Amino acid sequence: MKKEERFMNMSQAAPTGAAIGAVNARIDRLPTWCPGASAKWIFVIAYFFAFYDIIAIGAVLPNVTKAFHLAPAEVALPLTTSLFGYIVGALLFGRMADRYGRRPMLAATLALLAVSSVLCGMSWGLSSLATFRFLNGMGIGAQITLTATLINEFSPAHQRARNIQLNIIAAGCGDAAAPFVAMALLSFGPIGWRLVLGFGVLAFIPLLSLARLPESPRWLAANGRVKEAEAIVAQMEERLSAQGHGLPAIAPSVNASEAEEMAHVGMRDLLRRPWIGRVMVVTLYWVLLYVTTYGFLGFETVLLDKLAVHKPHGLLYTALGDLAFPIGAALPLLLINRIPRRFLLALSSLVYALGLAVLAMNNGSTAVVAGAFIVALVILVNSGVGYTYTSEIFPTRLRASAMGLADGVGHLGGIVAPYLVLASLSMWGARGAFAFLAGLMVVCAVLIAGLGVRGAAEARLDEGVGEPA
Repeated sequence: MKKEERFMNMSQAAPTGAAIGAVNARIDRLPTWCPGASAKWIFVIAYFFAFYDIIAIGAVLPNVTKAFHLAPAEVALPLTTSLFGYIVGALLFGRMADRYGRRPMLAATLALLAVSSVLCGMSWGLSSLATFRFLNGMGIGAQITLTATLINEFSPAHQRARNIQLNIIAAGCGDAAAPFVAMALLSFGPIGWRLVLGFGVLAFIPLLSLARLPESPRWLAANGRVKEAEAIVAQMEERLSAQGHGLPAIAPSVNASEAEEMAHVGMRDLLRRPWIGRVMVVTLYWVLLYVTTYGFLGFETVLLDKLAVHKPHGLLYTALGDLAFPIGAALPLLLINRIPRRFLLALSSLVYALGLAVLAMNNGSTAVVAGAFIVALVILVNSGVGYTYTSEIFPTRLRASAMGLADGVGHLGGIVAPYLVLASLSMWGARGAFAFLAGLMVVCAVLIAGLGVRGAAEARLDEGVGEPA
């Protein structure tokens, strides 16, 4: 204990860079992350409702179309404005979180998500629904960005990917629950679709426990509030010790000069070396992923109809198919501690392409089910591992901004997806459209494997220091 006390005293007197390295080293040596059990549930519930809202609008779109007498050209507007909101929310709140702190911005995004869900349910026409879906999209984009960032920063380095992927299972449950909630609430008649959209008001639940969530100690240290950071880390250490965990010796994860350099980076540095290359690669990765994912999720039924694969009871079929989401979200837990992030992303992207290729070449319902199931399994693998990889290749002072920039701008892919899918459908037919999306995922795999940077987690694997299961 005396050794740790000397280390703490030294970190308080050391320059900012050394203090950052000291705080990070103390967190990274912890056997498991420990922000508190109630704090962990904040992340789980927040992810559940963010991903619920992503799927819910699609589940009730036919009902909204009928209620507001929408023309075919107007149907996509609530979807498009939500994606624009996602981009704005991820960029804006990501930047504000780097400047003002993670916890207050997470509180703001949860409140925005809950309030905007209620407003969507109270919409009186297309313009109001589109506006409220823009606000809802802001909440979704910001919340996903900040939750991934906070999980990353509370976790010891060897558990970052595992902890984020565990939370992605909650996201998969939100995706899977949305159609079932829709089937239940749509039975209430004309008011049903309003209840489905308003169901997201339950995103306010994590706000009740937010006082128990401490600020990110890594962010506090990076912003000169070292004593506050050390106090939070000390509480985490004491909690783990009381639970019977042994605390390994502290070994600083970065040297003082590197930490000192990272202490002075700012938002503008994302557009400079060495960060600009990383920003470009991960942003393009998210663009390609979202073109494919939103293209598939938005047009799966249309493309299958063109192949004469008709699906009665569409909402029920979608609900049963979406059960693959939480299963797929759990799959990376078997591999994420053994394969470097970028190569796992590349492998998942190739499997994604394989599922789409099966759909493109299908010769019956069995192949269709197999292809669709493969795609559903890997969608959240790419998302979960992608969140981890994107956030951990940037320093603390840039992490939320970089995550918001890459994931937010990446949603431009979701905006252009309908146009690209419809164009490929017009030129090459349904099989060609599926093949086009499969090709994008092959490019995605080559991009991230060939140009993605070698992160700290990959270095540990190369050195034979695996991550505990």
